[in-house]
Amino acid sequence: MLSTGIKSLDELLGGGIAEGVLTQVYGSFATGKTTLAIQIGLLSGMKVAYVDTEGGFSPERLSQMAEMRGLNSEEALQRFILFAPGDFKEQRRVIGSLKKVVDKTFSLVIVDSLTAHYRAEEQRRNLTKELAKQLQVLLWIARRNEVPVLVINQVHFDSRAGRMKPVAEHTFNYRTKDILRLEKLSTPGLRVAVLERHRFKPEGGMIFFRITKKGIEEAIETKQENRKENL
Repeated sequence: MLSTGIKSLDELLGGGIAEGVLTQVYGSFATGKTTLAIQIGLLSGMKVAYVDTEGGFSPERLSQMAEMRGLNSEEALQRFILFAPGDFKEQRRVIGSLKKVVDKTFSLVIVDSLTAHYRAEEQRRNLTKELAKQLQVLLWIARRNEVPVLVINQVHFDSRAGRMKPVAEHTFNYRTKDILRLEKLSTPGLRVAVLERHRFKPEGGMIFFRITKKGIEEAIETKQENRKENL
């Protein structure tokens, strides 16, 4: 398994990001999805295939996180193999090409996000099957190479449920076995990661975190407050 860089989050996920399965991380804007993905790739120590559909990947941010952790930023940048599809059609080609690119020398595959171009399409209802096919290809890559695949997802407001829900929820849930939801809290800078589903861990567990120059770090003050309440 790959470490997230946060001990409590690794424990929540049953040890970290698992090989051979798809892990879905979803949440609204600026909840830390991309930072978490980059951090996991940075700490993996091997090659990372990063499909950036939103233009959110920042080499400067990766370098900053590496340097703050005492790692070689140039070496880290060289390990990230970046793909930047411009639309949903190109995204299909890129994900298909990963079958020939990814091998045992890769520690992680990241798609950030799988649904950005999908949501931009006017006839996206007709593209749901294609989205499912892309998830199936990613699952094949995960199993074939025994590599973790991290799939970032966006959210939308479901008027019937009266809350935010992941895009193409049913399509994703059939193929992603571990699901992590990230949210902003009312306290400035504070965020929470909630385990919505897991292969063997109970759902509903959560940890609090902050986004820093180092990346994502556990919110120590919240942990201390919880300990005081339990005393």
